[in-house]
Amino acid sequence: MNQLLAIVISFACVFVVLWGVALLKKRGWGEEATRKLVHILLSNWILLALVLFTETWAVCVAPAGFVVLNYISYRRGIFSAIERTENNTPGTVWYAVSLLALCWAGWRLETPWIAACGILSMGYGDGFAALTGLGKNRHRFPTPLAHKSLEGTLTVALLTALAVGTLCLVYAPSVALRAALCCAAVAAAVELYSSRGIDNLTLPLSVSLAAYFIVTFPAAHPYLDGLAIALGVLLPAFYLEALTLSGVHCATLLGIFLYAWGGTLIFGALLLFFVCGSLVSKIGREQKRVPSSIHERQGPRSPAQVMANGLPALLFVAVHHFTGNQFFLLAALASFSVATADTFSSEIGMLSTRTPVSLLTGKPVPKGISGGVTPLGFLAAAAGSLVIAAAALFPFGWEGALVVWLCGMAGSVLDSLMGAVFQAKYRLPCGGLTERPWEEGVPLPLAAGISWMNNDVINFLSILLCGALATAFTGFSL
Repeated sequence: MNQLLAIVISFACVFVVLWGVALLKKRGWGEEATRKLVHILLSNWILLALVLFTETWAVCVAPAGFVVLNYISYRRGIFSAIERTENNTPGTVWYAVSLLALCWAGWRLETPWIAACGILSMGYGDGFAALTGLGKNRHRFPTPLAHKSLEGTLTVALLTALAVGTLCLVYAPSVALRAALCCAAVAAAVELYSSRGIDNLTLPLSVSLAAYFIVTFPAAHPYLDGLAIALGVLLPAFYLEALTLSGVHCATLLGIFLYAWGGTLIFGALLLFFVCGSLVSKIGREQKRVPSSIHERQGPRSPAQVMANGLPALLFVAVHHFTGNQFFLLAALASFSVATADTFSSEIGMLSTRTPVSLLTGKPVPKGISGGVTPLGFLAAAAGSLVIAAAALFPFGWEGALVVWLCGMAGSVLDSLMGAVFQAKYRLPCGGLTERPWEEGVPLPLAAGISWMNNDVINFLSILLCGALATAFTGFSL
């Protein structure tokens, strides 16, 4: 009898909200404002459900009913307060579907508050995000996510953190902070990727699933922490156009496993490489601009560039994870030392007033062509590798830091040498050299090197070899 009364109260509350907001719409409230007000207010039903319902079947009745009613309204426009007059989507239907799915799972698994995490994140996070993201003066993400705004993404992250954190303080205080931060990152990413309407399904399900794993599977904590930290760094990097969208995908996977298997030491080295590399790339940008005909790729980092610089470290960290051998952690640090040294050498070396010379022949080469070196570039490589070597000082001492620094320097030299000998270079119609295999859709003849040896392959091999060299050094010095 109590469950039947709870069902009646549920329907009554929903219809009161719809009726009240319909009145506001008649009094001049905007269409989008009234829709999102319903979106936000109705999400609070889950708090009422936590108190009223004890049976799974009972808590699912109202959401199931509104799956049907919302679909009819989407087709016929019955509830004017929740439908758009133009460009309408089945978002209200997905809203009810997600409510039904989470209520069933939450009460079935005897963790109804986890269902509330997803529903309140959808109601408040997505609801206010849609409102803050309106307007022409918002800061839009780059293509292909230009329909999303920075303001909206930050709003959904903040309100999700507040909703999940508050619920966890009541029901699972030991994981409250972790759950709030992780779910906030997940919500921001899912909202950013989801098209209009479907986020009413993807956002609540993703947030509740993340909360469930945090509470139920402590072994998953390192992976979820890595996901949260990686997204917290990479989504702003995508907004600043430091990475392509596909580059974000690869870097996120890389970050998850580097954190889970290598801990804060290796993940910190990854952040140092990425942040410092991004900063030095902005120094004297106009002065060191290279003609687009020289490099194979320019602009934000692509997946190939991400993997070329990060995959060797992941391989060493994986060996450490499964064997427990600390030498491979040092090898991972050495890998980032090489990557950082190479980035510093390339970006700062381009500012040199001296003409680069080939490391192989000693003859002048065009600025920007692989294999060319300058004294300024060499000093920059030393500084870049020193940044990562400093991270090795505390866990491995002076000997370990020296190994990491020397490997970074060796890697920079090896990268230039391999670039001069093996990297593919093509002949332009004007007689100059380029690293691009084509020009305006026309294949160019190979002038030097091996056709499949591009800059990413050279970077990967030099980093991998010098990382492996670190394990040989440690056998004698540590």
